[in-house]
Amino acid sequence: MLKPISLNDDRLRYPGYFNIYPIIHEVSQYGRSSSLQHKSFSDFLLDENYGRIINSEHVYGSSATMPYHLRDFPERVIGHFRVPMRKIPIYKFNTLSEIKPFLDLLNTRYPDFEVLLRGQHKVYTIERSPEEKKMLFGEELVKEPSLLPSFSRLDFNEFFIYNLWHSYTAMMLDDIGIDLRTRLLDYQHRDYLKDVTKIKGHPHFTFIALGIAQHYGLPSVGLDLTKDIRVASWFASHHMDTEKGITTIRAASDFSDSTIFIFKCPKDQVFAHKQIKPKFIEHSRPDRQDAWFCHTGWGCAKNQAAENLIAAIRLDESVLGEFDIGYHRFLFPDRDEDLMLNFFLDVKESGDLKGEAKRAFEKIYKLHDLHL
Repeated sequence: MLKPISLNDDRLRYPGYFNIYPIIHEVSQYGRSSSLQHKSFSDFLLDENYGRIINSEHVYGSSATMPYHLRDFPERVIGHFRVPMRKIPIYKFNTLSEIKPFLDLLNTRYPDFEVLLRGQHKVYTIERSPEEKKMLFGEELVKEPSLLPSFSRLDFNEFFIYNLWHSYTAMMLDDIGIDLRTRLLDYQHRDYLKDVTKIKGHPHFTFIALGIAQHYGLPSVGLDLTKDIRVASWFASHHMDTEKGITTIRAASDFSDSTIFIFKCPKDQVFAHKQIKPKFIEHSRPDRQDAWFCHTGWGCAKNQAAENLIAAIRLDESVLGEFDIGYHRFLFPDRDEDLMLNFFLDVKESGDLKGEAKRAFEKIYKLHDLHL
């Protein structure tokens, strides 16, 4: 993932446009400031995971000398992940009630940020050669989480995805308005239409649309996050296998990778679905999952979300006792309850889509039976 780049490269004239980190050759205090073999303008390297331009060994900090980013509860630390400039502790807690005070502590410590969660039953890591890992982090066995947005993993064009979900979300809100006309009182329907007009005219409407699409399996340029520890724990402890738009859920049998990632996100990079949704759409996936959306991972910094990572929590099978029977149906309401899902499925099933639009809508999914 390291590629040669000259300091005369045209992309460096517009780093914001290409999502390149503006500080060239930033070195961790736990790294080495000695340059590589050459010092000419043509011998710098671009890390396309983070948009960082480097010319030094152990530039992200040596794991052997770097302390954990958080130093709370050292007795619960069982390992670490690595991201640029930080060594991320992995904690082991036994119950959700033990985790909540830790999250309360982080929310109190970082009042100017949003502390958000993401549960995964499997941890994916950035693919690098042992030599590259050694050069960047000072160790060959480093675990560097891969938190790539779905459009990147599925090889969609970023600008196509922007336009697709902008247009279809606008159509969805109008379509739902027609359905609600017979369900709402006149003044309620007028309130809905006012909300929709306000949302569609919002300068961040494209990102709102991307956030909605993300929660239905549609490719997007960010990550779906939550503030609800129960929701994050459920995703960390269950497999979701999708084939032809039908998703089968089962409890994890191997918890060696079941992880909750904890992010400290700048408030201007994330937004809560409940803060931007129109009135009277009450039972969508984003509602039930206390959804937050983080726009990240584009241009020359595909793994940018990892730069917001501050901690991780490893779960075991005991977490399965924390969920009520049928909790999966609460998190994923069927199309008769979820008006957004119903619209997306109607479009998918219409047979009118072609090309990349058809490929994108094929990713939408609904639940089948739960196998536990």
